[in-house]
Amino acid sequence: MSEITKIDEFDRYVEKNHFNYTEMELAKRSKAIKDMEKDYPSVPGLWIEWLYDIIENKPKEEVEKIINDKLWLPVVNKDRMVGGDLKCGEIVNE
Repeated sequence: MSEITKIDEFDRYVEKNHFNYTEMELAKRSKAIKDMEKDYPSVPGLWIEWLYDIIENKPKEEVEKIINDKLWLPVVNKDRMVGGDLKCGEIVNE
């Protein structure tokens, strides 16, 4: 007969806490993320987590400035050609 050996126990997975949240803050974060996932089902969960972490860890004034000045909108290229002569192009014969 073979000898039965004790198998070493594995540690359970512990979620990383990059922002050093307390246990109460982690519970609040988890609840807020679950609520946002219900309210916005088409937004990926990871994006919701990023949003929560950014809003919680940035100063309130900076978040308000981003919202009020609409800094999330893309920058429009104002140097693009609008009308006139075509400066470059390729003619493709079919």
